[in-house]
Amino acid sequence: MASSMSNNNSHTDGESLITGRIVIALDATKDHFEQEIKQTINEIRAQGNILHAGDTIIVLGILHKYLHPMGYQMEAEPLSIFGTHKREIEKEVTKKVDTYVNMLMQSAQDCEGEGVDIEVKITAGTPVRKVVVQEVITIDAACVVLDRYLRRDLTYYLKHIPCKVALISDNLFVKVMRPYSIIDADSIENKLYFSLSKQVPLAPPPSEENTEQSVISMNYSGSVESSEIANNEMVTYKQPENSTSLEDFSANPMQERSGRSAREDMKHSIPPVIQKERKPPTSTKSSNTPFLCIACGAKTELYIKDSMRFSFSEIQLATDDFSKDNLLGEGGYGRVYKGRLKDGQVIAAKVRKEASTQGFSEFHSEVYVLSFARHRNIVMLLGYCCKENVNILVYEYICNNSLEWHLFENTENVLEWHRRYAIAIGTAKGLRFLHEECRGGPIIHRDLRPSNILLTHDFVPMIGDFGLAKWKTDEDKIYTRILGSLGYLAPEYAENGIVSVRTDVYSFGIVLIQLISGRKAVDSMREGHHSLRQWAIPLIKRLALHELIDPRIGDSYDTYEVYHMARTAFMCVQNDPELRPSMGEVLRLLQGELEHLHQIVEQFIPHFISK
Repeated sequence: MASSMSNNNSHTDGESLITGRIVIALDATKDHFEQEIKQTINEIRAQGNILHAGDTIIVLGILHKYLHPMGYQMEAEPLSIFGTHKREIEKEVTKKVDTYVNMLMQSAQDCEGEGVDIEVKITAGTPVRKVVVQEVITIDAACVVLDRYLRRDLTYYLKHIPCKVALISDNLFVKVMRPYSIIDADSIENKLYFSLSKQVPLAPPPSEENTEQSVISMNYSGSVESSEIANNEMVTYKQPENSTSLEDFSANPMQERSGRSAREDMKHSIPPVIQKERKPPTSTKSSNTPFLCIACGAKTELYIKDSMRFSFSEIQLATDDFSKDNLLGEGGYGRVYKGRLKDGQVIAAKVRKEASTQGFSEFHSEVYVLSFARHRNIVMLLGYCCKENVNILVYEYICNNSLEWHLFENTENVLEWHRRYAIAIGTAKGLRFLHEECRGGPIIHRDLRPSNILLTHDFVPMIGDFGLAKWKTDEDKIYTRILGSLGYLAPEYAENGIVSVRTDVYSFGIVLIQLISGRKAVDSMREGHHSLRQWAIPLIKRLALHELIDPRIGDSYDTYEVYHMARTAFMCVQNDPELRPSMGEVLRLLQGELEHLHQIVEQFIPHFISK
């Protein structure tokens, strides 16, 4: 190995004579195993035309999602990075850095004899492709090796990254996509990000005073409280090239390529101009109340012991006497009005129609079921009101319409793939809670469809409308009157009225196909009038996922995620309910965690990659 590297260093071209930085760009939100990263580094070392003696390998992980305090995943956007959830993002980034450093210690020892250092840098930000490009340019990389999860944006990277570009394939081989640098790469607008860097030691540090300092770098004008940073970490600041708010303190390009010298210079950089952080709007509720949606500032109650009983006058006042301006929609049960309680809580009040024949039974079912259903992916029932023949259910208001609206009615903005995948995961978690974790026994929703999946502006899915929900307290079959929506009914339910948790699984499978294809469950306008299931199943069997995917999203989808979702949908919509997975298994299938699914992906993935 050493001989091949020394031969390359004898080349006369200027690039091989200058020590440089080789960036391995990874999607840090995905799980990467030690052997995977080690093999990638060994591949780079063996290539001979990427890594040279004296270079520095920078393992760059882009963390585009983080764990919200309420337990679900959120995008690491500037508002969250430097606002409400800064601490959570710092924790996630720090944890990732430590994990990667531990995984790379053996590789650092292997590279020591060749004069190659290894660093880890985790950056929180979105969209991923823009963060990757910005970081590669900031680092002044000689070559960037893209993770296989990033290949969907390969065209974008080749257009905007000025240095050499290589790609990690499915079998973890490294393939050089462009063996030269370019000078006419398209520039991008600099974005806000938060990052943490750390040198990979050759052995565990013997003591705290000998531990090499980490560098937290931010390309914005702002401040970090010293109490929030560990004692062994150094805070520094970087600015965008087009920024004029700070004096120019960037290192010399030659120093940047030399590795440690540039980092030493940065420790003595000029302090930034301190600006106030932009904060989301707040309501009159307590500042300790968690946000339901950061984008619009809506807050939520986390726990209430029992559904509260509201007076009619309270609801009347909150909705401005049920004014037309506050009318959100109308269905078979009744009308839904937006309102605001005295404490600032925004509500959705569902008022039963007097002519509704199912009103009372739906009302009692929903109150009873939702008193037990407290979960981040389930719309919370705040209370109810009974006055003579008027029954009102009071929910927390979910601010960004339904999945139905975003998929089929919002023609101006197409729902992006990464949001569709996150919606599938969140909805699966909500259903898993109802089926497997809810106090008192499984709850069967019976009417799962896109119009009953509400979204926040952060695109967190919330399952709602439990008017048809049923308890299942034993293993006996439930025979009931057939109610629900055409296109989502499982065969055993539609034909014989048999209800189980597997009927919800079937409905969820149809929703998955809709998320992939952007098609309605029943669409009389389409040629052939085939049901969505009849149309999709043959395509999934043939792995013709390029025909299944919604054409409106083009190539901006993750091939692996589409495969996981399509395969899961196929299993969910089996005619025999016994062949359908449980929602716990569904969630694991969606996330690609089941071993047999990994084997299937390895066997079949090359046949349907068409991008």
